[in-house]
Amino acid sequence: MNRKQTRIAVLCYGCLATVAVWLAFSGGESARSAPPARDGEPVAAPVVAAPDDRPTDKESVQKALDGFVAAFRSGDAKAVAGSWTTEGEYTDDEGTTYRGRAALEKAYTEFFTKNKGYSLEVEVDSVRFPSKETAVVEGHFKLRKAKGAELIVSKCSLLYAREDGSWRIAIAREWASDGLTLRDLEWLIGTWEAKRPGVTVSTKYEWTANKAFIRCTFSVTRDGDTHTGTQMIVRDPATGELQQWTFEDSGGIGSADITRDGKKWIITARGTAPDGRTLTATNIMTPIDADTFMFHSVERTVNGEEQPDLPPVKVTRVKTKP
Repeated sequence: MNRKQTRIAVLCYGCLATVAVWLAFSGGESARSAPPARDGEPVAAPVVAAPDDRPTDKESVQKALDGFVAAFRSGDAKAVAGSWTTEGEYTDDEGTTYRGRAALEKAYTEFFTKNKGYSLEVEVDSVRFPSKETAVVEGHFKLRKAKGAELIVSKCSLLYAREDGSWRIAIAREWASDGLTLRDLEWLIGTWEAKRPGVTVSTKYEWTANKAFIRCTFSVTRDGDTHTGTQMIVRDPATGELQQWTFEDSGGIGSADITRDGKKWIITARGTAPDGRTLTATNIMTPIDADTFMFHSVERTVNGEEQPDLPPVKVTRVKTKP
């Protein structure tokens, strides 16, 4: 593959970071013609914080929340239910409400029996104190199978009440957003790498400020020739649809629509190479576990002419040193 062909290739690796790289993985004659929250909910009005944010109470509420998460991870339904007040209630993302510790313990016992190996993280967006004995925690539940890539993100609001000197959940609400959100792609955050003889593709996904967008920087190296670029993954506020925009440092550009079909993520990509050729591809991203997914590029065209599908490529997470 010559320098011009490699530049086009950077446009085609739709799943890792660009609309592009399938050219880099193609090689041979075909490479010359291959193509280069929750989020989405209405933004709340800014809230002016009280002069005293009560750091001691905030620390105590966080410790109580940490205890709830630890009990969930250990699968201890009784301890999880004990995180609520005696008559506390929880409404899940399907609208079902459980009231009182006995009902909560029964519900969590059934959940842990049917769902082994799940882990939970609570990402706290804000903590505020509407009264001396209450606190409101706003954030997101992030549920993941310990050995799986599936990440379930839902928005949560928890009203904590100080009962007998301890902070406990009085009311918890959880709900899913309407349609896909950027948080559904949060499992991509980190650094990834894919290799085949003579070709290395590296990508790094990270949140922008306030988790408004996911930014990715990428590099494609083939036989010592490296090309780089940037990608932004966004949720269109007008339509609620996920999109990605790609900017290759050599001048190529691309865009794509992102949808999901069960476990698979479908990236319908289109782009323009630096020499003006139009490129399209359907790129399929299939998570295998938390550190691995498969990339498969099909339905590829250059200037409207069909190109061969690419074989699936394994993509692995690059572990960072502690």
